[in-house]
Amino acid sequence: MGLRPTRILLIEDRESDYFLTRRMLSTIEGQAFDLEWASSYGAGLQAIHRAAHEVCLLDCKIDDSDGLELLRESQESGCKAPVIILTGMGDYRLDLEAMEMGAADFLVKDQLTATLLERSIRYAIAQARTLEELRRQQDEIRVSELRFRSVVQSASDAIVQTDENARIVFWNKAAEVIFGYREEEVLGFPLELLMPEWRRPDLRLGFERFRTGGKSQLVGKTIELEGLRKDGSDFPLELSLASWTTSEGTSFTAIIRDITERKRGDEMRCAKETAEKANRTTSSFVAIVSHELRTPLHAIIGFTNILLQNGSLDTRDLDFLERILRNAENQLRLIDSVLDLGKVEVGMDVELAFVSLETIVNEVVKQFEGGRRNPDVQIVLCVSPSMPVVLTDPAKLKQVLINLIDNALKFTERGSVTVNVVTSSVDSTPVRIDVIDTGPGIPAARLEEIFEPFPRLETEVTPVGAGSGLGLSISRNLCRLLGYRLQVRSRPGRGSTFSILMPASVRTVPSTAERAGPVQGERDCKRG
Repeated sequence: MGLRPTRILLIEDRESDYFLTRRMLSTIEGQAFDLEWASSYGAGLQAIHRAAHEVCLLDCKIDDSDGLELLRESQESGCKAPVIILTGMGDYRLDLEAMEMGAADFLVKDQLTATLLERSIRYAIAQARTLEELRRQQDEIRVSELRFRSVVQSASDAIVQTDENARIVFWNKAAEVIFGYREEEVLGFPLELLMPEWRRPDLRLGFERFRTGGKSQLVGKTIELEGLRKDGSDFPLELSLASWTTSEGTSFTAIIRDITERKRGDEMRCAKETAEKANRTTSSFVAIVSHELRTPLHAIIGFTNILLQNGSLDTRDLDFLERILRNAENQLRLIDSVLDLGKVEVGMDVELAFVSLETIVNEVVKQFEGGRRNPDVQIVLCVSPSMPVVLTDPAKLKQVLINLIDNALKFTERGSVTVNVVTSSVDSTPVRIDVIDTGPGIPAARLEEIFEPFPRLETEVTPVGAGSGLGLSISRNLCRLLGYRLQVRSRPGRGSTFSILMPASVRTVPSTAERAGPVQGERDCKRG
């Protein structure tokens, strides 16, 4: 296989010099050359624009024109092939000018030999390749630097670079946002500008230790410090400081993160954990105390019932015993309510099951029909027998209904307490449960207050021993636990309606809410 020839362009207006150059190239051993001759300025310029050559030999004078002008045009056109200037006589000034314009070499014709020409061509090509590689590396460095700056400028953390004296030489946009300084305001200033006064001696000492011994508590670690903004406000920050060394010296890169929100979150989490611990402690204390109180109350209730069965007691004694029994039972209910409230606040498990809502409501109402209550108040139950089963915690839903019905009966002197299960007309799934009374009603300003623990509304008709005021608070919390909402509508003198709203997401048919069909009114009502 033959040698690949080196492509050479000769721009020379004298044919004799062309033959001389071709003869020299043919005598060079171990190499092959492909020589193209351009005998005029214009032909030479066209050949240069084709960029089909590896090296160009250019006569300093051609067609009475300046060969250096052609060199300038070749450089401006982006020609990458090296250019060797040929001249009839040596001229240091011309040589220097040609080299400054980008010529690879400057050869005098009458001193030219084949060996000198071969070496000049070889060096020129090697130099061109080196320069091309250097340009490529510079382009890569430039692209890498632009990419680095793009990443740094888009970072959410402040990135600050300093020299070996800890003076700021670079400042990204996040640093501007965090500290409030523009880059031109901080360049050349020490990094300690970003720290409170009392922190600055430690920072200076850390940099000094690194410069003198190569070790520091700051460099190579991530630490939490206090930062100082331009407006004088301080804030918590996280600082990661790294060092790197070049021929120009040691530099430092600081990555700074504003951890104000993280600290606030930590404080809130600690406060929450402290509050939860206090709640658990309080609930545990209440449970222990309540247990200790229930034991003697059960004894009082038991012995009082035994005494009430004694037929030899007169009316006065029976009245005293009934008062004792009534107060003991009230105290027992209060203790049970306190225990329930403690359980809800700490957190209760929900035991879901598919159950019949009709069955639950009937069972609750029967409990009140069997007990002692005001004969002037009727319990009315309106429930559809065709309702599908619902997914809920039956015990907790019963407790809510018991609290609402019991509350309504206590505050209603005459009339009725109605339990109405409202269903969708589309598929009969329950939409809400209303407990409606004909009691004294509640002022509008106090409708939300009644759901707080121990609100005890004082009205003209408030019954003696009406309760502790915990029932509604417990009921609303239980409804939230089940995914329901407990609301109240009331007008003074017209009674109150407490409604358990059952969203579609906790009912049996998810699409019911999306259809949002009309609801059925009261039906199948029973009076007790």
